[in-house]
Amino acid sequence: MGVRLAVVREADEWQLRRADVVLDAPTPLMPRLWTYPQEAFIEQQVPGTVAASLLSGHPQEVAGYKVVAPKPAAPNATFERIAGQRRFGALVTAWPRTEWRISGEQTSVRQDGLLIGNGPSYLNYTAACSAFFDGAAPDHQGHGNLWRVIRHDRRAWLHRIKITPVSVVVGVQGDDLRGVRLELSSPTSSVSRPVGSTGRVTIRLSGGLGQHALLLLRTAEEWLDYRYFDSPIPGSVQDASVIFEQPGADLELLMAGGEGQYVEFKKTVTRQQEDKRSFLKTVAAFASWNSGTVLVGIDDDGQVVGVPADDRDKLQLLIASIIRDSIEPEPTYVVRWVEHDGRHVLLLEVQGRPRWHVLEPKRPEFYVRRGASTMPAKREQIGEGFGQNVTGNLGQVRV
Repeated sequence: MGVRLAVVREADEWQLRRADVVLDAPTPLMPRLWTYPQEAFIEQQVPGTVAASLLSGHPQEVAGYKVVAPKPAAPNATFERIAGQRRFGALVTAWPRTEWRISGEQTSVRQDGLLIGNGPSYLNYTAACSAFFDGAAPDHQGHGNLWRVIRHDRRAWLHRIKITPVSVVVGVQGDDLRGVRLELSSPTSSVSRPVGSTGRVTIRLSGGLGQHALLLLRTAEEWLDYRYFDSPIPGSVQDASVIFEQPGADLELLMAGGEGQYVEFKKTVTRQQEDKRSFLKTVAAFASWNSGTVLVGIDDDGQVVGVPADDRDKLQLLIASIIRDSIEPEPTYVVRWVEHDGRHVLLLEVQGRPRWHVLEPKRPEFYVRRGASTMPAKREQIGEGFGQNVTGNLGQVRV
């Protein structure tokens, strides 16, 4: 099995501070070793007995380091089955997985400082940990667990989901599709189809994909994978396996639903301060957990005013510039142009992440989406987003 370990020198021992154990991975972990004067990060395959001994709190030698693991702090273990394409921290897998998260006995607090060694250099231990384990910058929410045990479940998963106005076409992959069924349910209807050996299932839709739709891959006893569509519009879900294929119809679909939790209309975007801030607040709110689409070229009444053809490139460059300069971290988004009765509309599809995207980082502002409105986050929401209780002064944070 594969392990990733973060260890810190304590006297003549190397104390384990964070560890992943990876079970049933599709390919073995590639060996990796970052060493620093007081820290080391190790990734390699080990016998199951070594991982089991470390989990039990017994010292083991790994990559030439005598690793001493704190005993698990029972009963603080939790587990969760996670659907394919769902994010936990920075980890996303195409197939489902189960994660056990186990706390350890209290250890001394790690004093942060620059890490310089034969691995990449980092500002501090926290940044190195996030890069090594998650391939990402620190999310400021804390890790909190000594162990994370990850078991990949590749029996069957939702590989590709194509949503059109008249059907949902699903491609299923996996090691064992026997007895697997695909179920699409909503508050008003439910339909189930066998997957079969081809792994391809088509479900016809009479009125398009409804709200609060659950697409479930299952056996008779348990679920294998699923996707939940709170809203049936492009931009309401950011998932590499989901494709909204509605040529010429997606703009009408977005407009028909009006402004809401996942949709915002903007007549235009300029550098004028009030107009620019209104746009950026919405982008920051969509990026912070929510996801959503901003339609530029639609007025508040839902009428298409369009963007002049000669201004398209200039508007796209302006949007990229003000987002990059004003929101941290920079959100992930896709820009598309759609034509409607000869008028051009820009669709900015913003991907939500389970973290805050801060407007004006020098004097941070936090925003959330509530229905069709973008609102400042409450003090408690900000604290919860950072994984802490907020009862005191937030300094220069605007709330």
